[in-house]
Amino acid sequence: MFRVIIIYILLYSTCMLAENKSGQINGKITDLDNKPISGVYVSINEPGISGYSDREGMYKFDGVPYGHYHITFSKTGYVSKTLSVEINNDESSFDTFLEKSLIETATIDVTSSFEAQDISQSTFSLSTLNLKSLIQERSHNLGSTIENIPGVNTITTGIGLGKPVIRGLSSNSVLVVHDGVKQESQQWGDEHAPEVSLYDLDRIEILRGPASLLYGSEGIGGVINIISKPLQFSGTDKNIVYGDVDLGGFSVNKEGTGNVMLGLGLKNIGMKGHIGIRNSGNVKTPDGTLLVNTLNTSIKDTIQGGTLSNSGINEIEGGVTLGYRGSFGYIDAGFETFNREIQMHDPDPLATGNQKLNTNQFEVSGNFQLSKKFHLETILSYQIHNRKEYETTADKEMDSPNLFWKLTNFQGDIRLHNDFKKDLSGTFGLSVTNMVNKSLGIEKLIPNFNSTSFGVYGFEKYNINKFTFSAGLRYDFKKDNIEYTIMDKDSLGNITKQINPRSINLSAFSGSFGIVYRPNDMIDLFSNVGRGWRAPSEFELYVDGVHEGTGRVERGIITQSPDASPVPESSLNLDLGIRTRFKNIYAEISLFNNVVNDFIYPSPTNEIDPDSGLPIYNVKQDRSTFRGIEYSFQYQPISYLLLSINGDYVFTNNQATNSPLPFTPPMKNIIGIKFQKQNIGPFYNPYLKMSVRIVSPQNDVDPLETTTAGYALLSIGLGMDLIFPKTIASFDFNVDNAGDVKYVDHLSRYKMYALNPGRSFNLKITVPFRL
Repeated sequence: MFRVIIIYILLYSTCMLAENKSGQINGKITDLDNKPISGVYVSINEPGISGYSDREGMYKFDGVPYGHYHITFSKTGYVSKTLSVEINNDESSFDTFLEKSLIETATIDVTSSFEAQDISQSTFSLSTLNLKSLIQERSHNLGSTIENIPGVNTITTGIGLGKPVIRGLSSNSVLVVHDGVKQESQQWGDEHAPEVSLYDLDRIEILRGPASLLYGSEGIGGVINIISKPLQFSGTDKNIVYGDVDLGGFSVNKEGTGNVMLGLGLKNIGMKGHIGIRNSGNVKTPDGTLLVNTLNTSIKDTIQGGTLSNSGINEIEGGVTLGYRGSFGYIDAGFETFNREIQMHDPDPLATGNQKLNTNQFEVSGNFQLSKKFHLETILSYQIHNRKEYETTADKEMDSPNLFWKLTNFQGDIRLHNDFKKDLSGTFGLSVTNMVNKSLGIEKLIPNFNSTSFGVYGFEKYNINKFTFSAGLRYDFKKDNIEYTIMDKDSLGNITKQINPRSINLSAFSGSFGIVYRPNDMIDLFSNVGRGWRAPSEFELYVDGVHEGTGRVERGIITQSPDASPVPESSLNLDLGIRTRFKNIYAEISLFNNVVNDFIYPSPTNEIDPDSGLPIYNVKQDRSTFRGIEYSFQYQPISYLLLSINGDYVFTNNQATNSPLPFTPPMKNIIGIKFQKQNIGPFYNPYLKMSVRIVSPQNDVDPLETTTAGYALLSIGLGMDLIFPKTIASFDFNVDNAGDVKYVDHLSRYKMYALNPGRSFNLKITVPFRL
């Protein structure tokens, strides 16, 4: 920690010697009738400065360092807008207008280049959940919150755990990034979901396709970039106090949620903290029975509906952030904690298996304005992750875990951003990661290890007339040191299984080239070809034994063949797409083809372990293909009506067996209709919406995987904003699975013995405030 402090002092001193200047940004926001718009969320993306317009439509930010920025303006009922601006005076004014519209689209892209850019310049397929959408869509977990986005699905373990799937890829192939830090909380398990808070967020960006160029190993399928609300500063001698109160409830599992965020903004110093809870009981599924398919196509099983025993969840999460802004840039320091206790449902109603998870993260980040053309971004983080899996409640009470892993992870990123000239910009970077894992439970499953990896990369973007070109190259190296580990002993204490030390070195080049052609301001034609890579995880190499969380016996690549020489996955992905933004119509279509050499996946063997009675799965590597289409259409025929349809289809093929890969998502379509007025009496933005999620049968399956039937789910929602003297509170009520349909989802890990959740009445209340 002392070294970190010294580094930041040196960077701060360098920027002070550079005599960077800062100025004020202000402006007025009006509608097309030149009437001021209050309550518009204004965000200067690069330094992370945000605020709201006042009753006169005015906004103002002091102490903004000279440089090039993107300012985003957004408010429910209006088309969001992003301005590209240059700050080189003591005072810069940028007036703008917003058009009324119910169509919601992304206007900014940070994930694909580390730097904010207008979405029309992005060569990637990308979707965004903005602040308002997050409030309405926030669900039980990250996976279920984003699963309606085209190209995104979720592997579920009951209602509490959702593991995101992008274009048919999941686990270590999908990277979750929270405020610049990769989340490394043992993501190799099917039931190991991301452990991140869904509160105090500004937006979530989902990039579909390989992102190894910017993020290194992993992310071969895509990136989920979670961006927190920035700290606020007064910019004057008058301090500001601000915050949010969020409350929620879900009837299907008697779940209650709550979060409180409180912040203080001084002239150049900002601080905030938040604490949240989530508590639920057992999940209720529709009453009655449902026939489901088995491996024997002539035989069906019967699943009984009702309450799922041992399926509750408890969470406590929180964090604090402290930051300083000046003409040099900014420095932030933060701490986040996430604690989750999960009950793991089992066909045996007396089973009480459960898990206890704890993740603590420390982060120091900074952005230093070296000159008008260069600024340096640094992110240093340290994560401590504990995962304990218990066979019974009694084991948890005695803190006697069957499986217990303690993972520590240090990450360091240094990025030099450049604006060589107005139309040429990019990033050169260096990243370093060190991970140490200890297997401390009764059973080990994986050995102790420590690994170190580093990567160097460069990425540049060039705009010329109607074209945008992007290109980059990266080199990564990973050294994996497997430590001597006693895996098992007999009743007399004699060693019966051990792992001997071994060093595994892996390296790879990755890169991408993209182009956007804009024939006019309303159409973007984009394409990207990229090479990604992923190193096999230690679990995939060495797993050997019963994994209670997945309900199977698993055997890794080296477990099956001790002399095996592991090779990383490598992919070549091609994207083609179009985005259109007409006044009343928005459409986006993306086609992709992703060929992954040495794809790593768990394959069922059709064998049963005689001791545990569980099915045996072997981790295998084969050349595989993923191809498909994603689409999103929005049409506003009249001022208060929005029609939408979005969906996706993915085809997978294991070229070694010429059969689909396990857990391939079925095709889905979501058809929606929304009525929303500007205001009705005291209610602002009142809306009524209905949608039908149509999921096709999945008959294209691995030979040792069961097929599943299709289903259609109706959702109904309504809500409004209420304007108070110093805040705008939002109320959102919706009913999921309104028809209480009996179904099993193909990506449910309970699909052989439990129904998916039934009808749920959900309420969300959000009250921001500013004093």
